[in-house]
Amino acid sequence: MADYTFNPPNGSNISGQAKQNDAGKEKYRIYNIFKPTIVLDEMSLKETNPGGKNQKIENKTSLEYPFIKINDYIVSMGEIDYFEIDSTRRLPTIILSLSFTNDRFFTKEMPKDGDIISVAITNKSDLLIPIRNDYVITSATPLKKSTSIKEGNSITFFGELFVPGLSGFRGSSAYIGTSMETLKKIAKVLNLGFNTNEENTDDKQLWFISTAFDISIEEITSRAWKDENSFFDWWIDVYYNFNFVNVQKQLLSSEDEIDIAASLGNVSKEFYWGNSTDKTAETPKVFSNFQGYKTTSFYITSWKPINKSTAITYDYGASVQACFYEHNKVIYDDPSKTKYWSFKMEPAYDPEKVKSHILLRGRAHWDPSLNKNEPAQANYKYVDLYNISPWLGIQYTISNPEEDNSKWTGNHHKNYCRAQIQNILNRVELEKLIVEVSVQGTNLNIIKGDKLPVVLIQKERFENLLISKDFLADAAVEFFYSGWYYVKGFTLCWGRSEPQVFSQFSQKFILTRREWPTPIPTTPIKKDN
Repeated sequence: MADYTFNPPNGSNISGQAKQNDAGKEKYRIYNIFKPTIVLDEMSLKETNPGGKNQKIENKTSLEYPFIKINDYIVSMGEIDYFEIDSTRRLPTIILSLSFTNDRFFTKEMPKDGDIISVAITNKSDLLIPIRNDYVITSATPLKKSTSIKEGNSITFFGELFVPGLSGFRGSSAYIGTSMETLKKIAKVLNLGFNTNEENTDDKQLWFISTAFDISIEEITSRAWKDENSFFDWWIDVYYNFNFVNVQKQLLSSEDEIDIAASLGNVSKEFYWGNSTDKTAETPKVFSNFQGYKTTSFYITSWKPINKSTAITYDYGASVQACFYEHNKVIYDDPSKTKYWSFKMEPAYDPEKVKSHILLRGRAHWDPSLNKNEPAQANYKYVDLYNISPWLGIQYTISNPEEDNSKWTGNHHKNYCRAQIQNILNRVELEKLIVEVSVQGTNLNIIKGDKLPVVLIQKERFENLLISKDFLADAAVEFFYSGWYYVKGFTLCWGRSEPQVFSQFSQKFILTRREWPTPIPTTPIKKDN
């Protein structure tokens, strides 16, 4: 009997990695600098009914349902109640609910300290990189056993992507260089790959690591700086790549050209013949509820907006008046140098959209000359009312970073305090209003950090007429929710159900943007002369 061993192919994500120019703005992409070298547990299973005409288990597992192994126990499809990978936060996490007909698993294979859930999920196209993860089990639901009554054996595990040493302290260390150069070195120590859309940052200093790597990474990224029109975020993806991304570049990336993706059908393999993967066709990289997309994993089965705008404004302010004290010997030698700094900071926006789109900065101003037939509204300027003024402490600035570090006048790059506010203020702006879209099947064309368009169609004529009397067709585009979005992450789920035409895998994508179009198309506001 032959062995079937899960062996992810080498290759790049089909979304592309190179930058390119087009008419207007530049097209930015997240690309790979170096690949991960992390070692995973082996996953393999025996070939079934070789030469038989029926579909083989090795041609279904990891494609029709997740291939899961806990210790030496390979979980069958019938034992999986629910499976979810959540890739919306810094580190992917897992939820796994299982049911068993006997006590073998609980007696022989019950996970203990440091035990791993190994997962493999393949695609219907070899052009896309499959998911192969090890998750360390962090907790499990309590299991109640009775000595007198025979009960069902069910348990739910929770875990996080196992990156050895990420949350541990390995001793103090220090790196001289920019934040990006330092994060590359940390990624190599952790055997992670490294993805970015930047060449480098402008924040050379000595970065001191005195705690666990995950805490140090958060601190370094919060202080990362390139220029006034940049802000940064980080995460580890399902492919064991450390991502350090200038989010502003992704948001400002050109919207003139739509990427090409692999067309992936979401029909279960039970309903068509063949053991090999599908021949890959091309399709526009667009989410839509257009009926022609229904048999693909780009078809939106449901969607919903999630609004936290006002709560975030209350917590973080519509703008920030940041204050800090600058200290080094050069400043004290020159009495005319500024030592106390106070400056106003606001979220960055796309300058081409500011006059034509809605910004989430309080209720729109009511103008009696333009709204004569409407009830009067009170006008409150959120930007003035909800301003916070944090004290950022003392910044020991390096005034001579080009010299040998033994001769430096301080410890911090010149935007050390400012970067912290700029990064967090712009990050939370993307949390204010998000759209969650659901698709059937797996769609690994889309990676966290991508930028892609969504086309939502309102299919009820009477609903359209409530928005505008100019809508005469039965179907019309939802102008407010359609458009280009930044991908903040996704969840990938599998749930046991009766056999159906469509895949039992599903995905939810978290999409966001800062500038929102009006519900009815309008012309941009002209600038005052």
